[in-house]
Amino acid sequence: MSETTRILAALDIGNGYVKGKTMDMAMGTMVSIDIPSCSAYVTGTHDLKEDPSAIPGIVADIFNTMDVSFDSPLVKGQNRRFLGRRAIQSGMPMEEFDVFSHVSKAKQDLSGILILSCVAGTALQRHYAAAGALPTDMLRCAARIAVALPIREYKKYRQEYADSLKSATHIVTFHNFEQRVRVQVEFEDVQVLAEGASAQYAVMAKGPEFVEAALADCRKLVPLTGITARDVMSAMTTVGVDIGEGTVNFPVFQNGKFNADASVTLDKGYGSILTRALDRLQDAGFAFDSRKALADYIQTKPSTIKKAAYDRVTAIIQEETVAFVNDVKMQFVKVMSRVGAFVEVVYVYGGGASPVQSLLHPELVAVSRDFSNEFPILYLDSTYSRFLNREGLMWIATEVAKADAQNAAAEQAAV
Repeated sequence: MSETTRILAALDIGNGYVKGKTMDMAMGTMVSIDIPSCSAYVTGTHDLKEDPSAIPGIVADIFNTMDVSFDSPLVKGQNRRFLGRRAIQSGMPMEEFDVFSHVSKAKQDLSGILILSCVAGTALQRHYAAAGALPTDMLRCAARIAVALPIREYKKYRQEYADSLKSATHIVTFHNFEQRVRVQVEFEDVQVLAEGASAQYAVMAKGPEFVEAALADCRKLVPLTGITARDVMSAMTTVGVDIGEGTVNFPVFQNGKFNADASVTLDKGYGSILTRALDRLQDAGFAFDSRKALADYIQTKPSTIKKAAYDRVTAIIQEETVAFVNDVKMQFVKVMSRVGAFVEVVYVYGGGASPVQSLLHPELVAVSRDFSNEFPILYLDSTYSRFLNREGLMWIATEVAKADAQNAAAEQAAV
């Protein structure tokens, strides 16, 4: 059996997309992951193997091309599954998070599928880069990871979620090649954070230059005379509005610490808009068979030929946005009724932030005025803010790994 690969991973398993970073702890090489949160069941008749000359390309894009099965208590059954773009384009039965479900991600197979695939895919890439060939023995991987749950689920399931990952050894088998590749994954450490809270950590870690850029964007819409990045960085009470595909999380920080009691989750997200739009689009002749396919479509810049159709699709989605914005506003009012007198800064971010900005931003500003406490509302563009939870998770994972290494060194020195 091969030498153990040690991997550090930050995995934001969203209802819509997995935004991840993984790092080989020995080499320091970083891998970014951005794939749809779904898998497709592979039928038993599918056994076409790629030509050996295609192997380098497959490994390089493994997160969008993988054909895998699992031997793990996290995943019921050992069916083969496609992931990433391959899953969406396969036409096979899809498994995705149900944005209307009240079952926690901590209890859904898809969470385990995506986490294990990201870690195992990184181990395969690392081996291929070092050896220039596929492994002939099982790869062993020891992982330290940070993941997140919606605030409501975080309060109830964070320990159970961590234990489910750490309490077993997991085997991931790749079926992409003539020879099967097997990766054994063990989790040495699992940090579970609240969605939105991890994004706030990222904002603070990025420092004044990032905040000043966010202020510059905010000033284009709302005057913020005299407020500097230093003022924002020193704020002791902040509220986040993290707009995801399945949920909107409202993390509250007081005295610089996450206040789980005051923080809440709205069980609707940008995906709710897409789901409601699907029926209308299908009636209009647009053959989207899933929310995931629609989300992938609108995130891709259309060609000149497809521009008119793209505009019709986005117009219907915009109409469905109005009710969602009202739901977010009402939940924001509830949060403000608890902590509004103390709030100094509000951050709005996430993959669903930009698509609803024109409607939501003015509503949030109006709420701040209703509470006689107008404060800067930093509305961050989704092109980068959708990655903030991932960045915060990586910061936490790295800090915990450093602390554990220092403690281990101190214990060794004391012997």
